[in-house]
Amino acid sequence: MLAPCLSIPKRAFQTLWAIATLFCLNGFAEGQEPAPSGESSSALTMQAWSALERKDYPAARVAIERCQSLYGAQAVEMQGKLTALPDTKNGHQAWALNDVGTCTFVLGKVAEAEGKKDEAMTSYQKVVEAYPYAQCWDKSGWFWQPAVASRERLAFLSLETE
Repeated sequence: MLAPCLSIPKRAFQTLWAIATLFCLNGFAEGQEPAPSGESSSALTMQAWSALERKDYPAARVAIERCQSLYGAQAVEMQGKLTALPDTKNGHQAWALNDVGTCTFVLGKVAEAEGKKDEAMTSYQKVVEAYPYAQCWDKSGWFWQPAVASRERLAFLSLETE
């Protein structure tokens, strides 16, 4: 049974969770370096989402920090080379950007679940500013954007403050 996030309706959370857990599998794109078992960027992203669902926030943070540590520089490099959002055909080539951006979004969700609003807002803002072209794959054949979802969370959290 999935529990809703602090401020997302249960159905929306379930939809987001289904998308994330089933579809943030960017796999091994061309140029991705082999990683120790369970430490590919996509594996770490899946670990983070899974830990969030289980409400194992420390485990989620470990996976997120590991993904950011191992692949953050490549994500920034990939982001720097883009001038527009990659299309569906080329989206997987930005695997590090996609997974680090997604993990940073998950960090915001973890912080929200822990009641750490300022940290959540900082994480969401980082996605918007540092990883605006990050995408998460949906097996139905489309990407969703962590930056768009982050902007929505920032707007909601900002309204809560007022």
